[in-house]
Amino acid sequence: MNSLASRIAGSKIAKGVVIGALSAAAIGLTAPISSASNESSWQQGCRGYWYSTSGHGYCSSASNYPSFSYWTQYDCNAEIDTEHHDKLYSGYVGKYDTHECTFKINKTHVTYSV
Repeated sequence: MNSLASRIAGSKIAKGVVIGALSAAAIGLTAPISSASNESSWQQGCRGYWYSTSGHGYCSSASNYPSFSYWTQYDCNAEIDTEHHDKLYSGYVGKYDTHECTFKINKTHVTYSV
């Protein structure tokens, strides 16, 4: 009788392990993949950054004299692209504009305006 009880307990443990492994695989397959990128070049001290669905403009030192104006373009994958105009002060450092796409963002591009 002892061997029957150990076989039942062993099979329950094996079933639990299989169910746990299948659950972990299902979560791994459905979890979104995160990515981050940025423009390779700076535009008068600023450039665009983007992640899976959001993007932002960032400046290391805004230097677009005399206007210090920048256009930030957000290239969304399955919706209308967006463009924002921002006026920054000389030497501005940090994130200055953000946009969230519903599904996916392809890139964020920063240009300076005169």
